[in-house]
Amino acid sequence: MDPRTPAPRDPRELDETSASAVGQLIFPSAFDAVTEHTSTGLANQLQTRPRLWDTQAVRRFSSPSVNANQQQLTKHINSARTAYARAFVAIQKSIKDVDAAAILTHTSETDVAETALELFKSQSNEDNGRVSRFVDILHYYHGVFDVLSQAGDFAYLAVVWGGMKMLLMMAKNRKELLVKVTDMLVEIGMTLSRIEVYANLFPTARMVELISMLYAAVADFLEEIILHFNRKSPLRKLVSSFIRPFDEKFGRAMDRIHRLETCIEKDAGLLHALQNASMAQHQLDAYLHGAHLTATLNAHAVPHPLETNTTTPRPPLPDIFHQIKATLFQNFRSQASYHESLAATYSVTARAWEEWFAVEQQHLPSSASPSSGTRLSQGLCDAPDHQHALQWVAQQRTLTPGLPSVYLIWAQGMTVHAAVASLVLQVLQQRPGAAAEVGMLDVGVFDRAAVSVWKLWEVFVHLMRVMGGCLVYISIGSAGEDEFAIVERFVKTVRSWDGPPIWVTMIHPYNEGFVGIEEATDLDGLYDVHPSLTTTDALHHVLMLELDIHQVSDTIQTVLWEAAWRETRYASVGISYKSVVKVILEVAAELSRTEVDGVPLLKDNDRELWMGGVQRWIDHPVASNCTRELVQRHLDIVPLALPDDIRAEISRHLKCLVLCIDESKVSSFASRSMTQEQRYRVWDEMKAAIVPGSKDMFCTTIRELLLDALESFAEVPCQNPRQAGSVLTKLLNIRFGLGGRWTSSMSNDEQLMVSGIKEAVMTGFAHTIVALSEPEVVEEVTK
Repeated sequence: MDPRTPAPRDPRELDETSASAVGQLIFPSAFDAVTEHTSTGLANQLQTRPRLWDTQAVRRFSSPSVNANQQQLTKHINSARTAYARAFVAIQKSIKDVDAAAILTHTSETDVAETALELFKSQSNEDNGRVSRFVDILHYYHGVFDVLSQAGDFAYLAVVWGGMKMLLMMAKNRKELLVKVTDMLVEIGMTLSRIEVYANLFPTARMVELISMLYAAVADFLEEIILHFNRKSPLRKLVSSFIRPFDEKFGRAMDRIHRLETCIEKDAGLLHALQNASMAQHQLDAYLHGAHLTATLNAHAVPHPLETNTTTPRPPLPDIFHQIKATLFQNFRSQASYHESLAATYSVTARAWEEWFAVEQQHLPSSASPSSGTRLSQGLCDAPDHQHALQWVAQQRTLTPGLPSVYLIWAQGMTVHAAVASLVLQVLQQRPGAAAEVGMLDVGVFDRAAVSVWKLWEVFVHLMRVMGGCLVYISIGSAGEDEFAIVERFVKTVRSWDGPPIWVTMIHPYNEGFVGIEEATDLDGLYDVHPSLTTTDALHHVLMLELDIHQVSDTIQTVLWEAAWRETRYASVGISYKSVVKVILEVAAELSRTEVDGVPLLKDNDRELWMGGVQRWIDHPVASNCTRELVQRHLDIVPLALPDDIRAEISRHLKCLVLCIDESKVSSFASRSMTQEQRYRVWDEMKAAIVPGSKDMFCTTIRELLLDALESFAEVPCQNPRQAGSVLTKLLNIRFGLGGRWTSSMSNDEQLMVSGIKEAVMTGFAHTIVALSEPEVVEEVTK
């Protein structure tokens, strides 16, 4: 052996591949391990199914060519080592007229190609085709035997190139032999072309071993034919050719190569079958574990806020949800549990809202099915009923359980980032199994979303797509930059949506800053929830807050207090309007008996026409709506948000009331709601507190205006009710209509109403406590 050629290392110096190693051809299940979290049913399925790769026979065929530590193998290439050493020594000893060692150690594929091109200088098409085929197949030798270099420290491919070069040089003067040699080498190369593919497809230790044997067969072939050509005695060559012709002698070497090829092909077929079987097993295991994971996560799904089935307690949310939640709300942690806390408070009185939610649905449908398609429902309401959001969620979870249904109750000071984060979290908590299937239960997904509202919105849009759609209900009671932005974003999304069906319902006040108000439904003009429910419900929630029945954040406390003020303030519009109407009718009746110098201004018939005309004016929708709108507009002087000093005064009063509650009654305040009769009773007391202020603000000039109208009416004789109604409509519209004197006569002292609303709230708290302390009465709710 040439001293410059590195000697092969002892196989014992290298770590051997473990007999149990599983190669990349076999797809081992990543779910084989049965942990303490694995259900009994799943564990039984995993333990009873067969594992093909656990048998010694399969491992013999499928063990990888490199072990888990990426250390090279040597024991599988001993045939190649032995053949290399034997051929190198034999050829070096036999060939004396050329530097055999240099040729066998330094010849490359390029050298062989150049030698072949030099020898075949014939211009015949046959020779040109032969040399072309020969040069083309050279890379097959390199491709196959390079596997040995990758599997171990075998780096002796030069002996193949050197052997070929020597063969070509020795046969250059015998064209017939040269043709036979090149044809044989081409045939071997064509065989290797298929084996190269198998070696790349199935890089197993056994494949390396078979290729090592194939290398040995090629090396033996080259050695034998070189030694044959090098025999000096012509007589010995003649006798050898006579006894064993050239084709027969070297054809047996070719047969050995073909037999190895057949063996490799059969191994490849077997490995392909094993690969398919392991892939099928892997897919089955992945399905079983995926189904198990989905079922386990769905068991943790957050129920809708009004769910009453508590017989089977739900397991706590996995830690991953708490991590995602912390990531989403890392910049506004106080709002992280906003909706959960609000729902816990609202659920106590939720049943009373079922009837009114049905009314809302008649005017602004928001119940969807997958076949409904994408839709936007937008309603206008100055004081949206946030309780309807919980009713809506409960309805959608029943009607469309396959689609996530999320809601948003806007709190004063809420940002668009917090709003979208809440929607994202609701989808994940509602459909955790589906979220896991699409790779969304990963904290890393939300890292960028925590700092970029646009990335957060993209996450929400992605969830709506991969979940097969989404239902959204948004209730906003204020107007501001963030409120305008969230509404505009949803309007634009729905209008350009090209994914699975989504249905977005948004209710917010009228304000020109909101997009889409031209096509929105005016809910305020269609119906009003009776104030006996809206006010007492809000007072009950604040009472629970003061009793510390639910631990809530400062944000929730503000929302509940604001609701109590807002609902009472909004109810004052109706109270004031009814006070105006009542005073108009009372004063009109009183003035109808007015005398001038002892003579009645109106006769009996005229008196009836006067009262009938006033009543028809009040009953006319245009006049009544105009009067109510004027009252509502003027009440804008009353703060929409609860003033801090008023809150402090009411809170101090409430604390005194709470301290006097019977201890045995406190716990029931969190589990019961008032009956409608009790609500009416509380509401009547609250109305009585507001009426004086409303009269002082709106009714001080009514007598003067009606007397002026009466005097004008008396000057125009009317023959019938129709004529009287027409005359009075004109007279009263001039005085009480838009731009009339009544509007300018309204008091601008906001404290008249602020004091009344404050007193109403304080009175309402006192009577609410009384009502909730009474024995509970089960009340049927009208469907």
